[in-house]
Amino acid sequence: MSDFLSSMVRDRLARVRQDAETGPSAAALRGEAEARRGDRRPFEAALRRDPGAPLRVIAEVKRASPSAGTLQTFYDPAALAEEYARCGAAAISVLTEPSRFLGGIEHLTRVREAVPLPALLKDFVVHERQIFEAGARGADAVLLLVAALENPQLSEFAALIVELSMTPLVEIHEPREIDAAVSVPGVLGVNNRDLRTLAMRPGHAESLLPLLPADRVRVAESGYKDRNAILQLERTGADAVLVGETLLRASTVAAGYAALFGGKDGAVARVEGARRERP
Repeated sequence: MSDFLSSMVRDRLARVRQDAETGPSAAALRGEAEARRGDRRPFEAALRRDPGAPLRVIAEVKRASPSAGTLQTFYDPAALAEEYARCGAAAISVLTEPSRFLGGIEHLTRVREAVPLPALLKDFVVHERQIFEAGARGADAVLLLVAALENPQLSEFAALIVELSMTPLVEIHEPREIDAAVSVPGVLGVNNRDLRTLAMRPGHAESLLPLLPADRVRVAESGYKDRNAILQLERTGADAVLVGETLLRASTVAAGYAALFGGKDGAVARVEGARRERP
């Protein structure tokens, strides 16, 4: 178990089991998650784009990553989410993994309270307790990695997420994972980063997205750094793109967002134009 994903899954499971010994019970978390079912925001609907409209944006808040190191020395997830919302993001991804990404479940709460956009819990989900905690803290969607889960577990976790009125974002990395991903409900994502080696594979998502059902919401993730890459991705039929590091490394979030997506005003104008053109 020497690759990054395997070690991450092992460490995350150990941490979750440790938290279970000192934190609220799974039953208590499930009760809180069930109580918040009517409070969910529509993640899937926020990402589905009309023909000719620009990509929807899932903007990510995270403090650090194993590949990039520390991204935000003075990290304020709520302030970042507010800036993303002003720029025109459709949803916010919150990196909550604590050891390698320096995240925390409390960051999700802060983001959810700061902006009206749907919030995605982005973590290495390996135990149902994480799903209960996500629901209790106000997540609208939860990331599931096909490569990290056996098929029965993937199906069980996706069903549990839906039961709690959240949306699964089911992420794949290889063509062999497509059948498993499309067999469960939710939004479908393709990550350009190989989570076993952490190597980036430019264009990888563009090669796999056309293989996914066109009636499902499809998201490309990781590695988008310039406007041309975004325009190329739009042509593949993707609904949305998840971007974090490029925005966090820019001189300002607004400048990084405008460089990739043309700014909020331009995006809104393109959406309105596409609507007017439809018969």
